[in-house]
Amino acid sequence: MVLAGLQNTWRPLRAQLFPRLVMIDLSEQLVTAQLVKQGKPLEPNWTAPIPALTCRDGVPQLKDAVGDFLGDLLLEYGVIDAQLVVSLPRQASHWRVVDWPAGQLPANSVSDLRALNPDLGWPFPLDQAYLDVQPLPGLAASSLVIAAERSVVDAWVEVFAIAGGTLQHLLPSQLCMMWGLRDELAATPASSLVGLLQPLDQQTNLIVWNKGVPEFERMLPGPMVDLIPALKQSLDFYRNLKAPQAPVRLLLSAPLEDAVSLEQALGLKAELVDRDGFGSLCLQGLASLELVP
Repeated sequence: MVLAGLQNTWRPLRAQLFPRLVMIDLSEQLVTAQLVKQGKPLEPNWTAPIPALTCRDGVPQLKDAVGDFLGDLLLEYGVIDAQLVVSLPRQASHWRVVDWPAGQLPANSVSDLRALNPDLGWPFPLDQAYLDVQPLPGLAASSLVIAAERSVVDAWVEVFAIAGGTLQHLLPSQLCMMWGLRDELAATPASSLVGLLQPLDQQTNLIVWNKGVPEFERMLPGPMVDLIPALKQSLDFYRNLKAPQAPVRLLLSAPLEDAVSLEQALGLKAELVDRDGFGSLCLQGLASLELVP
């Protein structure tokens, strides 16, 4: 009994003295997690499907069920006392490039954006959202704005309160993904476009960067027979609109079945992003942010 008491006292103290950091990438269907130290993965990642019908459009519908599920995973992998840094589901946040009226990024960019209150086409007003404003290299007059509805973020905070662990940060998946791609974006000539394909459950997400700026996003079919014409149409549309004849560097966030057919049909090489041992591009981006010592 004395030993048990000492163990119960030591566990939270050890967690404070020697904190372990777990990065978690959430999606509608899957959770991917990994222990990280000094920006490097310590162990192989682990994945598990999120219980059906418990989340919809990036929002936890059954908070107790999702929290218990995540808590069981943390316990199973021995990280119930870890510090958690989490990438929100992609659908939970939205992003847009904005141009500032004064021609430069203001000192109080978030409060200035709220005061301007532009219509960004999002399903919530800015006063009901958490906002993050990121500068864009070489574009002093423009910024990348990423937002998530407060009620959605608060719902995930409640989920992790149920799950256990110490929640340090919740971040938009779009920001994590960009940080995971920063080396590829920096190494691509300004005259070339970067297209990223992200295989999802039944669909494929396409994002196109022009000079390091995310300017175009489409949700495309998942099956290759439908993906090939949809991808070609999307790339042709964007190039005709913004960058005629610009070459495209095509990246894959994860292996894509029958990528050879895609390469042959489009005349492009599909490059699998080197995730350097991380279980997903978002996990790699989370680790590079170094949010927790």
